Amino acid sequence: KLYEVKQFKKGLKTCDQILKKVANHGETLAVKGMFLAHLDRKEEAYEMIKRGIDISPASSISWHVYGIVCRFDENYAEAAKCYEEALKADSENATILRELAQLYTQLRQYQKAVDVRTRILKINPDTPQYWLGLAVAHQLTGRNDLALKVISTHEHIVLDESSPFKANNSNYRCDVSELLMYKNWVMELTGDYQMALDNLKEIRPRITDITAWKEQKAKLLLKLDRKEAAASAYQELIERNPDSNTYISGYLSCNGLDIGRAEDRDAVLEIVRGLQQQFPTSSALKFLPLTFCDGDDFVKEADKLAKYALRKGIPSLFTSMKTLYEDKTKGETLGRLVEGYASQLRDTRRFDNSSEDEPSSVSTWCTFYLAQHADYYGNHERALQLMETAIGASPDTVDLYMVKARILKHAGDVSGARDVMDFGRQKDLNDRFINTKTVKYMLHNNEVDEAEKNMVLFVRDDASHKVQEIVETQTIWYMRERGHAFRRLGDIGRALKHFHQVLDSFRTFHNDQYDFHTYSIRKFTARAYVDILEWEDRVFEHPMYVDSAVSAIECYVELHDRKAAGAPFEPIAVDEPKKPLTRNGTSKSGQHNLSAGVGETKPAAVDADPNGAAFVNAASHLDSALAFVEVLEKSVGSQAGTHVTAFEVHLRMKKYFLALKSINQLRAIEADHPALVPMVVRISAALDADASFAAPMKAALKAQLVKAFGEAPSIAATVADHDALLPFALAGARGLVRLGGKEKVAQAKQMAMQAAAERFGDSRTLENLVAARDLLAGIGVSESERSAFAAEARKVFPLATCF
Repeated sequence: KLYEVKQFKKGLKTCDQILKKVANHGETLAVKGMFLAHLDRKEEAYEMIKRGIDISPASSISWHVYGIVCRFDENYAEAAKCYEEALKADSENATILRELAQLYTQLRQYQKAVDVRTRILKINPDTPQYWLGLAVAHQLTGRNDLALKVISTHEHIVLDESSPFKANNSNYRCDVSELLMYKNWVMELTGDYQMALDNLKEIRPRITDITAWKEQKAKLLLKLDRKEAAASAYQELIERNPDSNTYISGYLSCNGLDIGRAEDRDAVLEIVRGLQQQFPTSSALKFLPLTFCDGDDFVKEADKLAKYALRKGIPSLFTSMKTLYEDKTKGETLGRLVEGYASQLRDTRRFDNSSEDEPSSVSTWCTFYLAQHADYYGNHERALQLMETAIGASPDTVDLYMVKARILKHAGDVSGARDVMDFGRQKDLNDRFINTKTVKYMLHNNEVDEAEKNMVLFVRDDASHKVQEIVETQTIWYMRERGHAFRRLGDIGRALKHFHQVLDSFRTFHNDQYDFHTYSIRKFTARAYVDILEWEDRVFEHPMYVDSAVSAIECYVELHDRKAAGAPFEPIAVDEPKKPLTRNGTSKSGQHNLSAGVGETKPAAVDADPNGAAFVNAASHLDSALAFVEVLEKSVGSQAGTHVTAFEVHLRMKKYFLALKSINQLRAIEADHPALVPMVVRISAALDADASFAAPMKAALKAQLVKAFGEAPSIAATVADHDALLPFALAGARGLVRLGGKEKVAQAKQMAMQAAAERFGDSRTLENLVAARDLLAGIGVSESERSAFAAEARKVFPLATCF
């Protein structure tokens, strides 16, 4: 009872009173451990619970409590084992069964969830969330027929207007609507589209989500090949939302057309133009023809869209068009088209075939577009000239400064980009977006403190500690950029601190789904719930997670390498913990207390390690890195970079078979990856140097390498074979540096010094040249050599200040 109302301290006192009378009461010891766990006395809590289990090994309460604490610590696999033990003593405990079903779903052990939910339903067959939970579990295992059977058997409990369920539910109509729409979706998944359509018509009077009903109707009609009726249904949907690409695509499919088929394009264009006349404000309909038209048709459609956007003063026109630039011809055509507009406006202040003068702002937006066009093709000087013209015509338009700053960033002038972005911010201090962009550009320029001052401007005024508020609100872009800034500054501890904050936020996203296993079923939002589970399965694929994980791994590898080289990163002193505050007290740093339970307090979750001491002082940096490698291999194993990163950790840990696995997987993804041959050479060298590794296994590994890559793959030969590609030279140089030895390091230095050579052509990107700069800094070069490299790099990027 005290646990349920979060009276943890009172619960602890009650347990102590019982234990004074019965010192070895196992269940009370376990419950005491649970209270200790919620009062942040974890080590003592687990010890107490295990003592309780040793005394009462057959007690369901002791095992249940152990499971609760493991679940609280996000150790779901161990928690499930505890719940299984608890059920051996109390097989019909609905609470334990329900929580175990949640754990199985969290662990994606769907068949076990089905088995447990079947047991729950036998105990409580009239409780809606139990049979709906079983139906969803069946669906997650792919047994849609069984899911439909469960719903059909028990739905009368909810649908019967005279049932107690309605009397006790103020949200009855919405719950019924959600249940019926979910059932119809399951019917569709069984493949019986006619049954689903008949059912959809039958349930229409009880549906509150009309849009979802109409979407389902259109989809089912199309699947039944009733194209005329489906076209009418999609037409109705387009009238509701003419900017939905899904509706437009569905409407075209009803006419037997596919944008991807060249022979259909004329017919598609005719239909889209008809829709454009019906819905002239639809941006989606204006843009769609540009994705498949060529030649004169493309010019005609682009002309309509561009003139509309320029007259309206839509700053995002180029951003919308940017995807079209992947087709070189279309990109060049768009540039010529807008250049023509600019010329016409200069000469006549009108577009061709226009009888009225255009406002001066149209010319400004033309110039604005052309600046971004020039920037896309790397002509930064012309882009900046055009931006100066646009700013001169409209000096108070914030968007112009944002784009000018972006051009300077692309040109390599990081500090100039920061200054321009901040100047634009001063134009509108109430604009949260440009403030955010300014903070980001300050971090790019390694101005950590100045960025923080601007970041807290938009944090809520009543936040007791504004910097901590940024972390608690999971502002992951800021934490990530701050981590990169500290890494560039050489502060690995703080860099790791911020990368871990990003990674912890994503882990929180993943763990937060646990509460929805019950909530969504109780609220009958089964359709949204299944979508959540699918999203959660992909959460660690997010680019920000991948980038932060790779960066953290690289930091840990650097810490390991420095330690191995005899020049470790200095351990960071850990600050003494501050004295706990009273509930109404506030520390000088603005920290405050949070409730530990109803009527109880504990110190707020304040960052006790702002410098990342725990990460720098970790016993094994490679073990820390390996934890993230395993997540990346599971979630983004299809990306080449994952296996390059994994190789670096596995090789240093002397896990040669795993390192070989990384090589083989990289080869399967990209057989000509720049890092592949250097990885092969390095693992061969590591095997030769490791006398402790068993000879038979060493021979087996060597045989596999020889079979795949030949007797003696050479980094120098690979670089020479790809003489015009800078990534191969950089990968080769890195490989030589890691192999070690004066001769190899000298070769690597020579490769990196030539990074700006003309033979590398378009592969001399700013990112690659900065990578060459950093590689040279790691090797160690003289000031004259650094200046020589910078001079050559500035021939490629004349405005750059980063060399």
